[in-house]
Amino acid sequence: MNDFLEERSKGECMMVIQLNDKPYEMTEGSTLGKFMESLDIQLQGVAVAVNYEVIPKSEWHKTMLNDGMSLVMFHAVSGG
Repeated sequence: MNDFLEERSKGECMMVIQLNDKPYEMTEGSTLGKFMESLDIQLQGVAVAVNYEVIPKSEWHKTMLNDGMSLVMFHAVSGG
């Protein structure tokens, strides 16, 4: 079960953020890093913009998310 859903059942306060225009419910006080890890996807080659500002991966665990934030996830593609 998703950690965020487990925490919700414990009575945690929840917030909603948008990732690529899709709503996700998560606990208040979560970081971008915790959220991205919860998605269970390969994070290599991924960039994320929070409210249209790209956040370096080294800052993900320091970046707090708030209710109503808009995130955009990009996947790097190589080629010519």
